[in-house]
Amino acid sequence: MTLRLAVTCRAADRFRRRGTIVVLAAVAIAAAAALAGLGIAENRAGDARVAQGALTGAADTARVIVDRDRRLLDRMAGIATPAGAAGDFLDQVPALAPGIRAAALLDPAGTAVARAAGDFDDGSLALLGRTVARAIAFHPGAALVVVPGLIGADGAPTLAALARPWTSADGLSGGIAVIAIDRTAFAALDALPMLPGASRIDVLTRGGMPLFAAVGVPEAAGSSETEIADFPLMLRYRPITGYVGRMLESAAPFALIALVCLAAAAGLAAVLIWRDRAAQREIARRVGVERQLREQLLATAAAADRTDEINRAKSRFYAQVTHELRTPLNAILGFSETIRQEMFGPVANPRYREYAGLINDAGSHLLSLINDLLDNARIEAGKLEIAPIRVSAGAVARSALDLVELLAEKRRIALTASGLGLCPDLNIDPRAMKQVLVNLLSNAIKYTPAGGRIELRFAGKNDGSVAIEVADTGTGMSAKDVLYAFEPFGRAGADQARRQPGTGLGLSLARALVRLHGGDLTLASRLDAGTIATVTLPASAAFAATTSPATAKSETGPKAARAA
Repeated sequence: MTLRLAVTCRAADRFRRRGTIVVLAAVAIAAAAALAGLGIAENRAGDARVAQGALTGAADTARVIVDRDRRLLDRMAGIATPAGAAGDFLDQVPALAPGIRAAALLDPAGTAVARAAGDFDDGSLALLGRTVARAIAFHPGAALVVVPGLIGADGAPTLAALARPWTSADGLSGGIAVIAIDRTAFAALDALPMLPGASRIDVLTRGGMPLFAAVGVPEAAGSSETEIADFPLMLRYRPITGYVGRMLESAAPFALIALVCLAAAAGLAAVLIWRDRAAQREIARRVGVERQLREQLLATAAAADRTDEINRAKSRFYAQVTHELRTPLNAILGFSETIRQEMFGPVANPRYREYAGLINDAGSHLLSLINDLLDNARIEAGKLEIAPIRVSAGAVARSALDLVELLAEKRRIALTASGLGLCPDLNIDPRAMKQVLVNLLSNAIKYTPAGGRIELRFAGKNDGSVAIEVADTGTGMSAKDVLYAFEPFGRAGADQARRQPGTGLGLSLARALVRLHGGDLTLASRLDAGTIATVTLPASAAFAATTSPATAKSETGPKAARAA
């Protein structure tokens, strides 16, 4: 067979054209593949930067969260006694921070001594106590112990426990403060910048055990971890399975367009570069926002620490100064009283005796102010305790009225007492309740003009509680002044306050002392219409009434109060 030259040339030309097409297609595919590879590498590098930034920010955020919970445990351990005060505080703990499901105080064996009210059943609490006690035994001397994998109310291991042991004054184990938290306690971690839908941050113990169960989330390679400074916890940034498939899907358009033409591949490469730069700008923006938020969180935590330290320093200063002032002041009072009463013989000039009386009166007033400051410092430090005993309402009224009767007579103010026969005996600290009533009566006398009237009323209620009212016909207060009056050093009505002696601690101390008894102090007042201060004591602070209404009678006046 003979081939003609024209046919051979056409075949060669066709081969060359087809070869060129194949080469161009191969180049296009190779270029698209290279561009796709570059895109994947850039995306992975961007994801790595996001992951590292998220992990760093998450560690700072988690440290703030755990430090907040640790301070709650410190406060729980600090008020472990008396049990009543601890129970009141435990009921407030679940509302103080997100994610807290239960709070309790345990003895060293893990048995609950006090617990917060809630839906955490006794069986789960007993299991929690035993688990925490074992963990404390395995980590002696640890300031904070984390117990993972507790069984929640729905039967799933979604709860974890943070526990803090404390020692008693004799150096032995005093008990354990514990709170149970769920994943929502670390909800702030989920709000940090990361790859939405493609990653998550898990909380683990230092040993690598997950703190909460991760249900339905398969793991993939590429996880990274970091420890939370000062706490036995660590974080893990975990990509979700399908990450590689997601990257390949983003690269598929490049390969498809490369099969069409080289120009489309070049155009897509330009689009990829533009998108990559936009992504880098977005990542830089998110990193900047994250850094700003982290700095704000650190500044807030530092400010809170400084505030706590200032409060502690203030309390120590008050306690030290007032203690040092009382010793010389007692000597001044004693010597002035000796001179006034002429115990060692008559004073030649009667004016010296008068001046000694003025010195004694001024010193007594100063001593009362110092005692108020000292009591305020003790209350702020949580060291003021009460010793309740059984005492009659008449005895309480008599001890308070004896101190203010002369002051009321000087200012021509009628002072009466009522309801003493109907009021049951009280289970209170007499010194503390006397201080409460004297503060309320003194305030009423200060702001009641001459010719006014003050009434001290006792009443037992049907539920067993007791109400003690101090009602006056004084100048009264506005609603704003009523709120401000209970603040330490707060004095309602600046013009009136400047004309009256005092530190503004009376009502604050009175309310604190009443609340130590489990009750409360409230004010009802209107301008130029008088004020009613009401002390409400719970049923636990009163005994059953022994006087029938038919035989009981109301008494009026300080004299009647002393006779009750």
